[in-house]
Amino acid sequence: MKRYDQLTFTRFWALLLVLIYHGAGGIYLGYINKFPLSPILGSAPTGVSYLYVLSGFVMALVYYRPGEKFELVKYWMARVVRIYPLYIISFILVCYYYLEALPHIKPQKILANIFVLQAWFPQYSQSFNYASWSMTVEFFFYAVFPFFVLWAYRQPVKRILWVSVIFWIITQTVNFILWIGYFPQKELTIVYNPIFHLSSFFLGVAGGAWFIQEAQHQKIDQKVNFSILIFSLGLVAGYTILSSVFPQMPHNLQPMSGLLAPFFVLFISTLALDTTRLSKILSHRWLVTLGETSFALYILHVPVIWLYERALESSGLSNPGYIKDVTYLPLMISVGLIANYYIDPPIRNWMKKILNQISLPLLLLDLAIITASIFISFRFRFGDGREYLSYRQMGILVFWSAFFFRTIISYLANTFNPNSLYLPPLQMIRRLAIAVGGGSLVVASIIFAGYKAGWYINFPRSVFVVDFFVIFLLSFSVRYLFRVLKIYQPIPTAN
Repeated sequence: MKRYDQLTFTRFWALLLVLIYHGAGGIYLGYINKFPLSPILGSAPTGVSYLYVLSGFVMALVYYRPGEKFELVKYWMARVVRIYPLYIISFILVCYYYLEALPHIKPQKILANIFVLQAWFPQYSQSFNYASWSMTVEFFFYAVFPFFVLWAYRQPVKRILWVSVIFWIITQTVNFILWIGYFPQKELTIVYNPIFHLSSFFLGVAGGAWFIQEAQHQKIDQKVNFSILIFSLGLVAGYTILSSVFPQMPHNLQPMSGLLAPFFVLFISTLALDTTRLSKILSHRWLVTLGETSFALYILHVPVIWLYERALESSGLSNPGYIKDVTYLPLMISVGLIANYYIDPPIRNWMKKILNQISLPLLLLDLAIITASIFISFRFRFGDGREYLSYRQMGILVFWSAFFFRTIISYLANTFNPNSLYLPPLQMIRRLAIAVGGGSLVVASIIFAGYKAGWYINFPRSVFVVDFFVIFLLSFSVRYLFRVLKIYQPIPTAN
């Protein structure tokens, strides 16, 4: 795929608006944060919408290949590896920030964040790293993209464009009606639900399909193209300024749902077609580097600044607020560069290695089995009355211990490897028994340590016995079913 580096730096500009919106402007905005620039500097929601459109456009450039087979597994692995490592690092940093309160947070809230589902649940959409709700939106885009692009393979470009525009009109109409009738009562749904951002992504994909099929093969008058580029940018800036003067127009958070998405498609397409000095400037190595750090900046800025503020407040310095204002932006750019080039790449390579060795369906089913087993084991031992409720905190600790340690031990025992499905039955049973038994031993040891420390008044051995047999039987049944039905073919070994 040909690189369009002039687009990359625009990510940084959109991300910079988000950082300013979240307090990174500091002293740097003192002289310029005045009308008519102030509405533009405060237009982070519009910047987020631009990032969604750009995401769709770039995804089309990478994956829209009519006549070629769409490699779904490779696509999913690439998308997960692209986003999840830094996402989970940001989540761990927020957990560290909330360390004392963490044991009292509902497991479902934590799980929603681990599995990047928080924006689907209004009450969880701003939990932990409040900026990470948009990752739920991105993962939703990734989930629906293969279906959209496979449909688009069989359609003329004009139909793709018209369908995306009609969908944009429908979602904008529904969003506007909900905003008028239910904001702020339903703010968390209207603002953060992924459905209301899908039209931005689809318009970006449609624009990318048009660009690939038609635009890049035509001879472009660069003066006309540049005029359209400036016109589209001017429309966005003009609307942003006017909506700050006339609050009857959708403003502030409303444009984030894709109100200006058609103008963004026009801007992105014309910039991709541009061959003037502007594109040469935007393609400068250092500007492209800043653009490439945008995701790291976005996902890490909330936990890093929270921890930084705490450190400044406890440092004893006379004016920690001023120091934060001066250092916020350069600190985050430095963190973004370090994360993007020295932290993210090795973790991505490690994740790729793991994903190449495991069956993701088996992993997810085992996590579901762990959850079901804990529920069954505690209900079997304590029933559903007051005694069961008195062991609720123990059940939560068992769950989190099993969630992490059972999964790690099962990975080390190679039970997620598709090749293990085709081992001789006794060998498969032995490997599974070692993994499940090792997990049970670790979980029981953690609970016993808590019992000895006085956290609990009893150590219910029968819970761990039942838990072992339930997990073993269900895990074996799932693997045997996979084997008999040949649902998952083995991955060839490197040897």
